[in-house]
Amino acid sequence: MKKPPAQVRCETEVAKLLRSAGHKFQDLSDLPTKTIADVQRGVAPGMRDMQLAKNLRPALLEEPITQDLLCTRAGHHQAVYSHYLNRPSGTENTVFIFCTRGRGWLELDGQAWPVEENDAFIVPPHTSHKYGSDPDDPWAPYWVHLQGKQAPAFQELITPSSAPPVIHLPHAQEVTLSLEQLIKAMSRVHTFVNVLAATGELSRLLTLIQFRMRTIEPRSRSAEENLDNTIEFMQQSISQKLTLQNLAKVANMSPNHFGALFLKRFNSTPIDYFNRLKIQRACELLTTTKLPVGEIADQLGYSDSFYFSRLFKKTIGVSPRGYR
Repeated sequence: MKKPPAQVRCETEVAKLLRSAGHKFQDLSDLPTKTIADVQRGVAPGMRDMQLAKNLRPALLEEPITQDLLCTRAGHHQAVYSHYLNRPSGTENTVFIFCTRGRGWLELDGQAWPVEENDAFIVPPHTSHKYGSDPDDPWAPYWVHLQGKQAPAFQELITPSSAPPVIHLPHAQEVTLSLEQLIKAMSRVHTFVNVLAATGELSRLLTLIQFRMRTIEPRSRSAEENLDNTIEFMQQSISQKLTLQNLAKVANMSPNHFGALFLKRFNSTPIDYFNRLKIQRACELLTTTKLPVGEIADQLGYSDSFYFSRLFKKTIGVSPRGYR
C-alpha cells in the first residue's frame, strides 16, 4: 500500500517526538498504542475528551433506550502537527471523526485516504485503523465513539460498506454546533438522565450528518433553493398531475440535472416524492373526513380510483378503506 504524503509526514514527526522522549523502535507499529498516546498527551492545545466510564456501559447497554445508541466518548482539539493514532485491532466502539479545518489522513484495513477540511469518516468496531494530522496543514478534529444496536445502521447510512469511508459534509457549521452540544452533554455528571440527554444529542447529530450528506455544496446554494421551491410547488399543486419536465422547469434546470440533484438531496425521484406527498395527504383526509375514497382520489389528481387504491396500498401497506 502506498501511503499518502500526509501520512508519511505525520509518522515522521511522531517518530521524532517519540525518540526525543527516549523510545527506541524501528517502526511505529513496534510501540503499543498507549505508549504513543502517552507521549502525545498534552501536545494538543485546548483538548477536550469526555469519556463514559467503562464500568457504566454494560448496564446502560441493557436499558431500553440507551441499548440502541450510546455515546461513550466525545471530544475535540485544535490543530496539532503530531496527532497520530494507531489501533491495530480496532476498538469496541464505532468511531466518527470530523475534520473542521486543515488536513489529515486515514488508513483503514490496509487502504489509505486523504482527509480534507469538512471531511468525515467512520471506522467500524474491531477494525484495524490508523489516522492522523498532516504536519504541513494540521487538522483540528472532533471525535465521537458510540455503541448500541443502531450504531451499525447509522454507519451504513452515512458511509455504506460499498463506498469509500471518507465523506464531505457541506454546511459544516451546523455539524460543528451539534458536536459542541454533544460534548456539552457528555461533560455533565453521567447520571442516567444526563446520559439519556447525550444519546438524544448523538441521535440528532447522526441524523443531521445523514441529511447534510445529501445537500448541495454552499457554492451551489441557488440550486438548493430551487429544489426547495419545487417541494413548495408540489405541495401547492397536490391536486394536479405533474411531470418531471414540469418540475424541472420550476427549478430552472434540465430534467436530467434536476432529477439527479433531487435524488441526491431527498433520496427519491421527484415523481415518487410527489406521489408520496399525495398519499400522505390521502391519509390525512381518510382520518379527518368522511369523504368517499373515489372523491379523495379525485381531489389528489387521480382520475382512476382503482389505480389510486393500488398506489396507496403499495405505499402504506393497506388499502384506503383498511386504513380508515
